[in-house]
Amino acid sequence: MLRAVATWWDGVELWLTQLDFTLQVIIVIGVVGPACWALAALVDTLVERTVAWRLAAIERRGGSDG
Repeated sequence: MLRAVATWWDGVELWLTQLDFTLQVIIVIGVVGPACWALAALVDTLVERTVAWRLAAIERRGGSDG
């Protein structure tokens, strides 16, 4: 299974490196941009929920932390 993934990735890498630089940039921005946006949205959601959970826990204890 891992060998199949490595072989596929080698093919993608070879195809990408043979393209014109402008096309390489467009493809990378089209893939990496949305991936970074999705990761940032996930991190933002996790932080927001963690902070909300922590504040709710503090309020349940009486409003003071420490």
